[in-house]
Amino acid sequence: MIRRQAFFSTAISIAILMLAGCGGEPIFVAAPVTRIDVLASHARGMENIVFHDGSAYIGMSNSATEGTAVVRTGLPVSVASQWNTVALGNCRIGPFGGNAPQRAPALRPLGDTLWLFQPWYDDAGAGAEHALCALNQAGTSFVAQDQSLRACYEQYCYTLWMDELKMVGSRLYSNAGAGQNLFVSDNKAASWRVLLGQFDAMTCYHQAFHVVGDRLLVGGECPLDMAYLRAYRLSADGSRLASQTELPVAVPALENRNIQFIDAIAGTQRVFAGVEGGLLRSDDGGTTFKFVIRHPAEGGTMYPYVQKFLSLKNKPNVIVVGGFDKANARAYLAWSADGGDNWTNLSSLLPGYNRAPNDASLSGQVTSLVEDPQGRVLLTLNEDETAKGKLIQLTLGKP
Repeated sequence: MIRRQAFFSTAISIAILMLAGCGGEPIFVAAPVTRIDVLASHARGMENIVFHDGSAYIGMSNSATEGTAVVRTGLPVSVASQWNTVALGNCRIGPFGGNAPQRAPALRPLGDTLWLFQPWYDDAGAGAEHALCALNQAGTSFVAQDQSLRACYEQYCYTLWMDELKMVGSRLYSNAGAGQNLFVSDNKAASWRVLLGQFDAMTCYHQAFHVVGDRLLVGGECPLDMAYLRAYRLSADGSRLASQTELPVAVPALENRNIQFIDAIAGTQRVFAGVEGGLLRSDDGGTTFKFVIRHPAEGGTMYPYVQKFLSLKNKPNVIVVGGFDKANARAYLAWSADGGDNWTNLSSLLPGYNRAPNDASLSGQVTSLVEDPQGRVLLTLNEDETAKGKLIQLTLGKP
């Protein structure tokens, strides 16, 4: 069970506004103060927090002694919340060790379903693992949904796993198999059709992707150290590519800056793509991009991998991004009040950031950013790369 913890907060700015009343005494109103409050913590890592059917869920990494877990609590989340485990059934990954790497389940509420996906590893001693699962209708356990992702080569069969799952309308898109793969499902993962790549495992990183209208954007690094950002036209119903021919995309030189995510602000033509060392923005639906955050690949004081993105629903120009700063082996958090033109770095507020200058033993990371049903900004943070998880509320003041 997640341990409750008293809040931690730091003020970075305090402003007092004086409002003159009509002939009365001046009224002093305190502007919001940028701060963080730790709502929960755990020795294990937290992969992300999501909201589904009136509850909050967090995916928890495995450890050397414990398997993966998903925990749940009612809304609103607070320091007093009681977190309880949800049965994972055969979707649980056991403790790591030997050749098996440390892993964590990612959660995505899409439509009426809460999905779980995680890296699949072939280890005969660990028993059958599953890469894609869904919470059952009763909300009591996760059930495997990855039979359609099984691929075979001669006598050897394996499961294609994804690191992203998105829904457009009622259709699912995934990057299962990694590399330049992109699959689509019209029947809740009962079957998958290849849009890009092949129905097989590839050696490159999983590519990022996003659909903006009839434009499919994909980005990654394949071959190694050769980053790309591409676009294709989708068919009228979005089920297929209208053509395998790429659409023109104007992108600054990416060098080896692997694409970390692609996302868009709903109802606009504004698209963002996180990269190693920066953030790209498009104001025309992904036709042209420019850097709005850019750090030099060598010789700079920071090199953030911008991996997580949040635009507030009622304030779309308020944007929060997170990830990790490779140059300093610390978590990275920043925000903009003007759509990405100007940024305030909040990284130093995060737990575990202010370590001894020569302490590079940890690699903190912001693992998710969300706006909860109450309109609050929440994030999950691992002080270590895959351990010492924190659930944090972020209150934004002035930039």
